[in-house]
Amino acid sequence: MRTKFNGILTLLLALIVQITFAQEQKVSGMVSDESGSLPGVSVVIKGTTTGTETDFDGKYTIMAKRGAILSFSYIGYKTVEKTVGISNVLDVTLSQDSNTLDEIVVVGYGTTTKKSFTGTASVVSTENIDAKAVSNIAQALIGEASGVTVTRTDGRPGASATIRIRGFSSIEGNRAPLYVVDGVPFTGDINSINPNDIASTTILKDASATAIYGSRGANGVVVLTTKRGKVGKDVIEFDIQTSFNQRTLPRYNLVNNEERYMGLVYDGLKNTGEFTGEADPAQYALDNLFADKGVAPLYNMWNVADGNELIDPATGSV
Repeated sequence: MRTKFNGILTLLLALIVQITFAQEQKVSGMVSDESGSLPGVSVVIKGTTTGTETDFDGKYTIMAKRGAILSFSYIGYKTVEKTVGISNVLDVTLSQDSNTLDEIVVVGYGTTTKKSFTGTASVVSTENIDAKAVSNIAQALIGEASGVTVTRTDGRPGASATIRIRGFSSIEGNRAPLYVVDGVPFTGDINSINPNDIASTTILKDASATAIYGSRGANGVVVLTTKRGKVGKDVIEFDIQTSFNQRTLPRYNLVNNEERYMGLVYDGLKNTGEFTGEADPAQYALDNLFADKGVAPLYNMWNVADGNELIDPATGSV
């Protein structure tokens, strides 16, 4: 009897625990950083679409089950995840993500950070450019920035490409962006710059480019900064690119002399005669060897009247 009672008690306790975990509880708290509360922080239950945001004072309230994981994310800060426990109060402190905030943006008046730049700019990393086996900077920008279209004029190796920022701004006027190399407007051929010499590439797309460079920046600006010497130990870089071509189709025998070519023409005319129902296909081929259906008389280098004097019908060759 006692054993049966212990079993029922164990099942009852397990049921209570399951009910406790299944019930949602109100979780509230404050999200802050080192300088104070953070409004607008996204609070989402991981694995679901349920979430909320912190108010002006950095406070939040959300219904979540015990054991659920709350994800706290904010632009420029590292995402933090916390597990809901027994306590209904869960305060979180976010730390800044230096990789996002301190990304350098090169503009006309110097350099700035991404967090303090108010315009629209795309920074292309040097690693992405170095990873491409291209001969000019225009081809290296293909697919690297939104709103930037790079069109290749032809498929030749090393051929130049056309860059357009946010579409076409003029039907007949100048549509090319302004190129600035090391702070100086560049009027030469942009394809003459070695991509391996580029340290950073910034593409200015909106009105901020016009404000900095005037009307010349109306089609956008591509700001290039070349590599410079650095203090420290010497470094030697060696870059090599190799390739090979392989024929996928077999190499057929080539017609390497005039006599063989005339023999092939004779065989073709003979086959034509057989197909059209000529009484003597071989004689038909000989009679038309230097006619409109065969070889033009201009190429009769043997100076013969017709094919009877040149082709041996027994062998079909000269």
